Amino acid sequence: MTTGTLHASDAFALRAYDYGEAHKIVVLFTRADGLIRAVAHGARSAKNKYGAAFELLSEVTVAYREREGRELAQLTACDVKRARFAIAADPSAMAMLGYWAELVCELFPPRQASDPAYRLLSASCEVVERQVAAGSEEAWRVQSPLTAYVETWLLRLAGFLPSWKRCALCGSVFDPEGAARLAFDGTPSCPDCQPAGRAISPAARRAYAAIQRLAPDDFLSQSPPAPVLDDLAEVNQRLLQAALERPLKSYAVWRRLRAESPQ
Repeated sequence: MTTGTLHASDAFALRAYDYGEAHKIVVLFTRADGLIRAVAHGARSAKNKYGAAFELLSEVTVAYREREGRELAQLTACDVKRARFAIAADPSAMAMLGYWAELVCELFPPRQASDPAYRLLSASCEVVERQVAAGSEEAWRVQSPLTAYVETWLLRLAGFLPSWKRCALCGSVFDPEGAARLAFDGTPSCPDCQPAGRAISPAARRAYAAIQRLAPDDFLSQSPPAPVLDDLAEVNQRLLQAALERPLKSYAVWRRLRAESPQ
């Protein structure tokens, strides 16, 4: 007799790996319940019914059953709403999506829904699809600003993005055109409190404010210059390492493939 609670939700496929001789374990970011891990029975068999459902950041509609005390849910149905076939032809774009997927896996605890994070992934993937369709040069150009946008929002939604308005140590308000510092632990501070910290330029702080104010397309249309994007990338990596206590391998893979891609 089958028991347990049945759930249904839209979801993004983040990871899939082999389980036994005929099955897979799938990591899904569901709109209703956040991150779940579920067994997809028969996903490796000749009669696999899932098709492209578990491809990176495919958007799917799933039904799954959870039993009390069991870490793994049981996937009972999975239908593809939107696959990323167009992006799959662009290795650096796919590596970027892999990095985003790992960010979600690492920053959010299991079974904690975040509709803003779900909508962020949906909107950002749509941007990538449009840019890939427009040509490889355009797709390459948007990767850095769009990843800065996704990183910043995921950090904020997970509770790891500091405020750039005032020093966390003395409480003084930052001069909009003055210096600010970032300590190794991700704490923002004024130069008096943290003279040796990593400098955060006024332009970078304005870019952070723009990201949190604008939709992805609007931010891309007024994207900061490359040096500011480099600042955002370095600061976000410091914040992520302070939060996760390790670098993410997928980030290095994306950066390498992007550097190797024709521009």
